[in-house]
Amino acid sequence: MTGEIERAAHAYCPVCDPDPGLGDLVTALCGATHPFWGRRERPVNNCPACEAVVAKTVYPCGHTGGER
Repeated sequence: MTGEIERAAHAYCPVCDPDPGLGDLVTALCGATHPFWGRRERPVNNCPACEAVVAKTVYPCGHTGGER
């Protein structure tokens, strides 16, 4: 994984990660696992791999973006 993707704003499944706390390990839709940075403290760049997954109807985990 490149440093650019590590610093990018990732997307998460709202069912698998309903309410992560700061510092909790989460797995983004692109497969990157890292401590949660907070939903509002996003870097300027979005993760291109996550954006591609969000565009699909079903996430790799089997959930859809509309589930909660």
